[in-house]
Amino acid sequence: MDKLLLYVFGPLVFAATLLVIVTGIRQAVTRFRSRPTPEQIKVAYEAYLRRLLNPQPETVERELGKLLPERLLQLYEDKSAVQTAGFQLEKPGKRRWWPKRWQVYCFEPLDVETLNELPYEEELGPGFCFATTGRGSWYWIAASDERAKDSPVIYLDYDGSGSHGETVAESLDEFLNLPRAPLN
Repeated sequence: MDKLLLYVFGPLVFAATLLVIVTGIRQAVTRFRSRPTPEQIKVAYEAYLRRLLNPQPETVERELGKLLPERLLQLYEDKSAVQTAGFQLEKPGKRRWWPKRWQVYCFEPLDVETLNELPYEEELGPGFCFATTGRGSWYWIAASDERAKDSPVIYLDYDGSGSHGETVAESLDEFLNLPRAPLN
């Protein structure tokens, strides 16, 4: 009886073990191979930079059916400002010694591709996510029927830190002029 169990279940146990080992090796190889090569990273960065430095506000406004604020258009005209990356803004909080920090990983290209890739908040209406934290959250500015000089900056938090919909600054100008520190 013991030999019968060994003959019947032995090959099944061996096959199951082999399947687990092969699956694990396959996943490890896939994970290793799916990393972008330095050349792929360079090409992706160059494409991002090309889009960032060649804003298409008219196309975005046509897609939105609204006009973006003048201050946002000025930001994208300043090539050095829009290339600034990896900093955090420090806004005085309720306690003076403990400022609220807003991380900015990079600015997003002003084009329809970005508009279509990034989140749309129905309750906020038409607008544009002009910067990201790099962790699933963005800084958003409203578009309007008439071109506004400036507009409040809203934080769209999709990483769960509880700040979704919070007003970071009353204007983009205020946002861009907050004290900066390097990212930790």
